[in-house]
This record gives sequence, structure tokens and C-alpha cells, in this order.
Amino acid sequence: GQARRRHWLGPRNMPFNITPIDGKPAAQIKGLDLSQPLDPAVYRALVQTLSKYPVLVFHGQDLDAAAFHGFTRGFGSLQEHVLHKYRHTEFPGLSWLTNVASDGSVDEFGVRRATTWHSDGSYTAIPPTLGILHAYETPHTGGGTLFIDMGAAFDRLAPALQTRLRSLTGLHRHGAGPGGDMYDNSLSDEQKENHRDVFHPAVTQHPDTGRHILYVNETHTHKFAGMNKTDSIALVNDLLAHAVQPDAIYRHQWTPGDMLIWDERSTIHRGEGDYTPTARRIMLRAIIDQISIHE
Repeated sequence: GQARRRHWLGPRNMPFNITPIDGKPAAQIKGLDLSQPLDPAVYRALVQTLSKYPVLVFHGQDLDAAAFHGFTRGFGSLQEHVLHKYRHTEFPGLSWLTNVASDGSVDEFGVRRATTWHSDGSYTAIPPTLGILHAYETPHTGGGTLFIDMGAAFDRLAPALQTRLRSLTGLHRHGAGPGGDMYDNSLSDEQKENHRDVFHPAVTQHPDTGRHILYVNETHTHKFAGMNKTDSIALVNDLLAHAVQPDAIYRHQWTPGDMLIWDERSTIHRGEGDYTPTARRIMLRAIIDQISIHE
């Protein structure tokens, strides 16, 4: 069976249960209604839980855009999505992850969007901290989201390769990696993300745990400093193939009311994109820039 632990936080009538998902970098959280205001101690405990389980899964939540905005803001400031057309009109810190166009028709590109492995915002100088996604309409089959713990991926590398990677710096640019063709040309010409490389160590350390993290993804990492393009792409592809072994993947099959919170610093993810193009899939997403929990 799965180990169960109970945390009592703040008022004694506000517990949550942590149920690890066997062998996966994820845990289900029970006992919280995320539509209601939460004590700062709850936010702190959720962040602490992410240090051990980088994907937190909630079922049966029902938050409209205003409630979702209120819940996510409890972690800190929100990053406005780089693709303007997906931003929520009333809450620009939220973005739609959907295959339903503004006229109500199903946009087939929405099925392909975000279906290669990535970490949100790795193409920014200071990448975000958390991703949060809430499902409203989901396909009956398919349409899952896959996650990989890149700390565990680094741990599985041969020591010699670990040492080599610690000396490398990755160049990230929006959609420029070998898997970057999942995007249409949605960036406007004046957006700096369309033209500018940012540099991140290929191996980072998690600020909360000190754990070494393989910080490479196939969507935005397109080169390593001092290495030619061909060798760089080959190394990105090799590292991704190593990281995304089937038994290491947490696959989330969505149902309406699900909420996922994940650590952007230590995971990569992708949509499966394997559902019928006519099936509606509507979700709201928030990206937490930097964690700042206010009392």
C-alpha cells in the first residue's frame, strides 16, 4: 500500500493528506478546498511538500477564474504568458490552455500545442518557480500530461557525464530546441524572447534542497556554450532520451476539477496530444514567478 501522512496546519480543522503515487515523482493531496482562502501556513506546507514530490495532484476542485487567480496569487506574483493570445482578458496573469477557439470551434493546433518536453519559461533570464493547471473540460480518453523529475534524471547519469555536464552552459530560446516546432509563430517581432538567448547551467541546484537538477529540455535548449550546433542538439536529444524512460514518467489523466501544481525548477513536462481533435480540452494555467507567501 501507499504510505500516508497527515499534516496539521494552522487551525486544527484544516488538515491535508499526502498520498505518494507509487514510484512516481507525484503525490495526491486531499483535505483542502482550494476555492476558499487558505492560511499562509498551508501555502508554506505545500511548497515544502513539493521539495519531495515535485508534482502535487488535487481532485474535485471547482474554481472559476477569479477563485483560481486568488488561490494562485497566494504563492507569489504571476508571470504573464509570453503568447499574448492565450492570456485571460480579466486576469492577464492567467492563460488558457485550450483547443477551443474564440468562436467556439475546435482549433486542431491546440491538440499539438505543448506536446514536446519543456520547462515553462526556461527561455527567460530568471525562470519561474511553479506551474499550476486547473481542468474545466477534458477529453474522455487521451489528453494527459506527462512529467519527469530531472533531479532523478541527473542521479541516473554516469558519474563522468555528470561531471562533464556540470561544466556546460545551455543556451535557451523560445521554441529554438530540437522539439520547438510545437509552437506556431505566435511571438510578435518586438518580443525579446523571439530573438535573445539566455544562458543557464546545464546542471542547477534546487534552492530548497541543494539537489542537482539536469536543466535541459528539448523545446527551448538549442545549444551549449563552446559546442557546435550539431553536437549540442545530439547531446540534448541523448539527455532527453535518458531522462524520459517510461517507468520514470508520471502521467496524469485529466478529469474536470483536477488541479496540478508542479515545480518548474526540477521537472519537465509535456502534453500527450493524443486525443480526438474534435474533443474539447479547456484549462486555466498560472505560472508563479517567484514564491512570496505573505502573512
